[in-house]
Amino acid sequence: MKETETLDLEYDLICDFIKLRSDLGLTQKEMASKSGVVREMIATIENRKKHPQINTLLKILKPFGYTLKITKIK
Repeated sequence: MKETETLDLEYDLICDFIKLRSDLGLTQKEMASKSGVVREMIATIENRKKHPQINTLLKILKPFGYTLKITKIK
C-alpha cells in the first residue's frame, strides 16, 4: 500500500471520529471526560497532529458503544 493510500485511510478514520463526536452532540471536553482521556488527546487526533494509537481510539470509543473493525477496502 502506498503512503498516500495509508494517509487517505487514516484521514477517513479521523473524519469518522469527528463525525461520531458531532453526532453524539459532545464537545471535545465532554468526550474526553466520559472516556477518561485528556481533552488535548481528542484535539490531537482531530487535528491530525499525531497518528492515533489503536488503544487510545478504543479507549475513547468504548464508553459510547463503538469499536474499530477491519473491513475490506472497496
